[in-house]
Amino acid sequence: MGHPLSDNARRLPLLAVDTIRGSEEGFVGRKKIVADDPYLAGHFPSLTVYPGVFLVESLQQMLELHIDGALGGIDLVELGSVRFSRPALAGDELVFDTAVAGDRTHLVTRANCTIDGQRCARITATWRCRT
Repeated sequence: MGHPLSDNARRLPLLAVDTIRGSEEGFVGRKKIVADDPYLAGHFPSLTVYPGVFLVESLQQMLELHIDGALGGIDLVELGSVRFSRPALAGDELVFDTAVAGDRTHLVTRANCTIDGQRCARITATWRCRT
């Protein structure tokens, strides 16, 4: 079951996830990069690049939806590893295939981020739920 986010204004102007569905080990989330999104203004105007920090934000928002069904409530504790393989550009759809381990006090995610089946990033991070 996916979580559409058209009505959620919690993190506007940066809504960094379009859909999410549970998987055997965690979740699969998707984010389509749209050049005229207001938060991308000025990010290489002739070549709209989705910044790496936005990939981490996408992962956090997806984890929040996976754990609680709503945005907010999870804090980043540590970025264990972030490796970028290629840029994410306007028109690309990012797919986050993410394994989740641990409990609400110590969640570890291992995300393989792809575009058209090609890896663009791998992110390992530790998170903590606020409540």
